[in-house]
Amino acid sequence: MKTVNISDLKAQLSAHIQFVKDGEEVLVCDRDKPVARIVPCGLEGCLGQEQRLVARGIISLPLKKRPVPVSWPEPPGDISDEVMEQVWRKERENR
Repeated sequence: MKTVNISDLKAQLSAHIQFVKDGEEVLVCDRDKPVARIVPCGLEGCLGQEQRLVARGIISLPLKKRPVPVSWPEPPGDISDEVMEQVWRKERENR
């Protein structure tokens, strides 16, 4: 993480923003006292609409990514969808 005072941040804002675009964080200090952090947005893989909502401050992205969903094995048996539909209907009628 790079540390920068406000005066240096103002003088070289483009260079510090490029540093953040490259995936690094910048710790902003006021007279050597930390006051803010500039971090990458992490909008890769987001839809255009999501990016616009994040930019407007309406939504924020999760801090952690969800784990990859588990793929469950196919259950054994060869019951048709029609038979299962009949079973579900009877079950609902008994409620």
